[in-house]
Amino acid sequence: MRFISGLKSLSKKTFLLIIVILFIISWLMFTVMFDIFKYYTFSGYFFYFLGILAGFTFILLIISLFSSFKKIGIIIIIAAALTLPVMWIFSWIIGFNIFFVISFLANVLITAFFAFKFCMDTSTKIDNYLYEKKKSRIFTRIIEFVGFFLLNWWLTSLIVRFFGFPSITRVFFNLFLIGLLLLAFVLTRLIFTKKLAAYISVFNLLTSFYVLYLIVDLLAEFIFYDSSGYDIFSFFIDFLLFIYIIGSIYDRVDYIKEKIKILRVDTIALFIILMKLLVQILRIRQELWLPYFPLLILQQIISQVQLLWIFFAFFTILVGIYTIFKHKEGKKS
Repeated sequence: MRFISGLKSLSKKTFLLIIVILFIISWLMFTVMFDIFKYYTFSGYFFYFLGILAGFTFILLIISLFSSFKKIGIIIIIAAALTLPVMWIFSWIIGFNIFFVISFLANVLITAFFAFKFCMDTSTKIDNYLYEKKKSRIFTRIIEFVGFFLLNWWLTSLIVRFFGFPSITRVFFNLFLIGLLLLAFVLTRLIFTKKLAAYISVFNLLTSFYVLYLIVDLLAEFIFYDSSGYDIFSFFIDFLLFIYIIGSIYDRVDYIKEKIKILRVDTIALFIILMKLLVQILRIRQELWLPYFPLLILQQIISQVQLLWIFFAFFTILVGIYTIFKHKEGKKS
């Protein structure tokens, strides 16, 4: 996959790679200590460590706007010296809550877009593979179009019967309607151009799986008797999406240089890392405060999932329709 080449480019940025590794290790250690070993006191230390790492990353982000990190040693010393003072300024004067809200919204927007992008890229790769088989492309792509549509229909009906909650039923019903809307545009394109965007059925199925993951992630504490195993699974899903985002950014270095001349790729990567750091700090705080403020934390989590669903649906409709008419069978997107 193309994002892997982006990760290879990231590996050449030593300071960025160290930040990412420290973040991932802390993220994993908190998940293990909190969810598996129930060691709540030790888990709280990761909250402060990630806070310091986020402050350090924020300083690097500001520096990256004016410097290309040629003198990285001096920059790291400056960033380390300014980390605690800047954290104090934000916490007491500006207020971390405002910055957390901005970070959360940015992270939700980015996560929703790249989740959509992953579903779209995967479905088009499958379709392009079938298209390259010239002797069987018509037959196999018709099966792809019809078969995955029926599979998605079956999965949606199964999910609705299993959960049964009106709010969840409404989410999957709306998602299925979005899928039908995209299918309508596919058929319209077929009439006028004689070309079938058969990948759309695979895409609709993948979006259903992603939204199912969001729902299960929200209700994990109620679905599973012991959710520790699921929490590790959830960590790996979020981890894979995170490295997919970072890899995709570094895979488009030349494109970013051409289109976004004022921002360097390192600046964008630092911004993504900082957003993820702050959101993870927010999640740790929610986990630690859940026993004391269960209704408040649950309401926050529900709001976060709803917002992520709204952004994901937005990209699915608008960018999905655009992709249907732009996509050329057998070509890389």
